[in-house]
Amino acid sequence: MGGAATARPEHRRELRARLLPPRHGLQGTAPLPIHDELVEEIFLLLPTPTDLIRASAACVSFYRLVASRSFLRRFRKLHAPPLLGFLDHGREFIPAIRPHPSAPAADAVALAADFSLSFLTRDPYFTHAHYWDIEDVRNGRVLISRHPFHDLSLAVCDPLHRRYLLLPPIPEFEGWASLYNLRTGWQTFLGDEEEAVEETSFTVVSISQWGNWLGAIMFSSSTGQWRPSPWIEGFAFFNQCRYAYGCFYGVTECRQKLLVLDTRKMEFSLADLPPEARGSSERDVDIAFVEAGEGITGMFVHPGHTYNSISYLIKRNNGESSSEWRLEKTIPLDFTGSRFMGSSGRFHTTPCRMLHSSLL
Repeated sequence: MGGAATARPEHRRELRARLLPPRHGLQGTAPLPIHDELVEEIFLLLPTPTDLIRASAACVSFYRLVASRSFLRRFRKLHAPPLLGFLDHGREFIPAIRPHPSAPAADAVALAADFSLSFLTRDPYFTHAHYWDIEDVRNGRVLISRHPFHDLSLAVCDPLHRRYLLLPPIPEFEGWASLYNLRTGWQTFLGDEEEAVEETSFTVVSISQWGNWLGAIMFSSSTGQWRPSPWIEGFAFFNQCRYAYGCFYGVTECRQKLLVLDTRKMEFSLADLPPEARGSSERDVDIAFVEAGEGITGMFVHPGHTYNSISYLIKRNNGESSSEWRLEKTIPLDFTGSRFMGSSGRFHTTPCRMLHSSLL
């Protein structure tokens, strides 16, 4: 009796050993590694730059990925800067108001920034700041030009950090400097440095018409140099010029064609406008372009003063021609007699009712 009782536990131990795997087999199982490509796609889904900073602080590999040039370019293309408000030509800043989510940041900027540009007078060259005209505003930067009765200089200012960059004179090649001094058919705009990583990088693009010839010249803050486009003949002048995803879009004088300047190639192209956007001498159509996100360019079309609706069309930037614009929606308005005031980034404005505008 006693011997049978002592043998039973040993039998159980042998049976358990046959059923269970070795302990070292369980300990050897490791989680599958998460590749950097997958981590990058996850980080791109984070809603704000603040969330991205918190995630990058988790470990060195995350920080290294987030700090890479390619990732920063992708993140900034997907996450537009917040709307802070408007800056009019009188240098009055009109901040976003509640319940807009950017209202607290806009109030802080209104207190901290110098929109009168008085910091320019610290440099004797600038003398009085009011001798400079505002040409364009984008991503918190202000492009200003000196009054025609002075020397026609250009400068880009940062009102929040109270700093500026005086652009070098337009060089005398292919008659560009002479044309700028004449200011004949001349338009100047701020653009983005498409391949830049630093938020301080920008471009300045000037478009000029001389008779039947059209050309453009671009300054890059990264290189500190001007780069011209080839002159082209037979193009009508830009109307209603707007910027989106590295391209300037304008309507020709006949209001039937879309003229596009690709600043990455510094080349002009001409394409048909969609039917909704075509105008005539009897039909004065307003057009504005925005960056709709994920590589989609949006076009707002207002058929004229007597219409109380706006059409919104989209096109993906994947090599398609502009004839492939697709009507996305029609936006009703409760008023007539309006015109587009401007557009920047992902935002657009009309008077009387703000649909959004990101001038700053």
